[in-house]
Amino acid sequence: DEAADIWLGDIGIPRERFARIGASDNFWSMGDTGPCGPCSEIFYDHGPEVAGGPPGTPEADGDRYVEIWNLVFMQFNRDASGIDTPLPRPSVDTGMGLERLAAVLQGVHSNYQTDLFVALIKASAEVTGCTDIGNSSLRVIADHIRSSAFLITDGVIPSNEGRGYVLRRII
Repeated sequence: DEAADIWLGDIGIPRERFARIGASDNFWSMGDTGPCGPCSEIFYDHGPEVAGGPPGTPEADGDRYVEIWNLVFMQFNRDASGIDTPLPRPSVDTGMGLERLAAVLQGVHSNYQTDLFVALIKASAEVTGCTDIGNSSLRVIADHIRSSAFLITDGVIPSNEGRGYVLRRII
């Protein structure tokens, strides 16, 4: 309720562009137990020419609306029996989908159509001799290259343990 008041009153989001979605779709938890809470999700509307309805509606399937940012109001700790207890120090956990935002800014509807992935997909096609640029295996290869680059930049090297094992498997 407090977040709704801020979005509508303080920020001035038009009421017709604001929706409340039930806890089944709009409540974040890390798993069965641990910190959790309700969310405010920010969506980008690609326009009526793209299939799909507003979030929380029966027509929500489709690419018209894409979530680009999420604010989780961490206010509970869920125990093994499913009971939520208020946290002694609530907080806000926020996350933005960098590739989703890049897709919006570049006017495309998929992360794989952004300049980063297109370059990796084309390079992968060239190296593998694949002539079908739409081949889903090329997207997998590009995603693995990207993931490997991030891990290596973080100092991870291929090994038989922990993050190094994950990197080795990805490669």
